[in-house]
Amino acid sequence: MKTSRTSFHATPPSASPPIHCSLDMPTHERGLRMTVEFAPYADATVGRISGDIDVLAAPSFALALAHLTDGGSFSRVVVDMTAVDFVGTSGLSILSEFAESARRQHITWALAGNRAVLRPIEAIGLSATIPTCSTVHDAFDRVEKAAHR
Repeated sequence: MKTSRTSFHATPPSASPPIHCSLDMPTHERGLRMTVEFAPYADATVGRISGDIDVLAAPSFALALAHLTDGGSFSRVVVDMTAVDFVGTSGLSILSEFAESARRQHITWALAGNRAVLRPIEAIGLSATIPTCSTVHDAFDRVEKAAHR
């Protein structure tokens, strides 16, 4: 089994130094590349995710999403999955758990995804609990509007 180094970094809106975390996670040939980084637009944290989210990549995916809510450092989150080619049931389950965690922590968030991501979310009825958009810009707008309600 191959391992790949999955790196996460996030910079909170304050002047504090970036938060860094790197992990070696088992993966498969196609791999999963993830970064979590602060985006100054709308004071949101952006998690950019690409690749296939299947059962082998699920642990890395769950860890990346956990970093977006860990410690309550960020109150606004955009999960950018526009470069994801496949999301399996394990990935959908993790997204559902992330939605619940964000709700409990009062985190305003939205997911930007392509057809490969949005279609399964809609097909199994998760669109009621996962705020989805087709572009990152729309996701930022949705987060910004929801934060001001």
